[in-house]
Amino acid sequence: MIETVSRFDTLKQATEHWTQTDITTTDITTILIIVFFALGVVAVIVGGILLQKLLKTKNMHNYFLNFAKEKELSEDEANILWEYSLKMGRDSLLTLEFKSPFEKVVDLYVKTDPNANEEMVQDMRKKLGFDVVYDFVPLTLSKDIEMYQNAKMIINNRSFDVSLYDKDERYMYWLLLDLKSKQGIEPGVKVKIIFIRKKDAIYTLESTIKDIISDDGKTAIKLPHTFELVRIQRREFPRVEVDLSALIGQKIKKDNTEKIVWYPGQIVDISTLGTKFCIKSEEKDNIKISVQEKVRIKFELDGHKYDLNATVENKDERKTTLCFGLKFQNIKDKQKDMIFEFVQKEQKKLAKLAKMRK
Repeated sequence: MIETVSRFDTLKQATEHWTQTDITTTDITTILIIVFFALGVVAVIVGGILLQKLLKTKNMHNYFLNFAKEKELSEDEANILWEYSLKMGRDSLLTLEFKSPFEKVVDLYVKTDPNANEEMVQDMRKKLGFDVVYDFVPLTLSKDIEMYQNAKMIINNRSFDVSLYDKDERYMYWLLLDLKSKQGIEPGVKVKIIFIRKKDAIYTLESTIKDIISDDGKTAIKLPHTFELVRIQRREFPRVEVDLSALIGQKIKKDNTEKIVWYPGQIVDISTLGTKFCIKSEEKDNIKISVQEKVRIKFELDGHKYDLNATVENKDERKTTLCFGLKFQNIKDKQKDMIFEFVQKEQKKLAKLAKMRK
């Protein structure tokens, strides 16, 4: 038997069907509105962040250019340092203040730009005061080796007396002083150079012969520059570079009462004789410590805590940093021994790392 449905029931079912359909469509529309609203909010936030970064970068660039102008760099010179600092992921301001980051940035420029202007690099080095390396400052790359430096060159287990007679931004040229035979001396051969720098240390570097230059009976070895210098300390009290949080304490008198005010900063190198303590640029105006003033220095080294008296031997004030050279006073023998052991361990690590890189 076939069940018949009245027109009323049919209309009722149709109404219910369309009502459900309308509700479903409404839900989808609502969801879409929420999704698009959320995407819009995210887009506004991301856009705001990107705009903020863009403005910050622009402001930093303008600040950098103004600072470079104070250093008497031209706009082209400043833009080279800015551009290649960004490529290396380095703080561009450091290239204007410190020699090591400057040399690494211009080295990338010279090696990667086919139209690199070496005279411009040398001009920048002079303007920034990086063309002179003082006796008490360790060498960081082969470009710093003084002209006419005497050395021993090892080639295929043969030793030669050599002297640095010329250098440019890419290469150094070592004159062979006692050459009897050129056998085994050719491009592609690895060499080792060992020399003693007066008042400093013994240095070793390794490189590969780029070319052999012969002129008027003299022979010179052309070698690419390198940052890989192994330094063997000659001083009785060697020091190593570190990055340690520390506090420097200054005695002040207030209301007839003497107290110590502490300033936070970083120790950047240390030996058993003393240390170099630096503070952040934004805090340098708040600290008034003079040369020969007696201070205290607190730090933790290799698991041991130190609270030492010291005298300010020198003061290195730059636009973005302020550093004090401190000499420890009345340091105990046990504390000296612990610092000396730490320095020795760090030097061995550096020597091992240098060998691994080679």
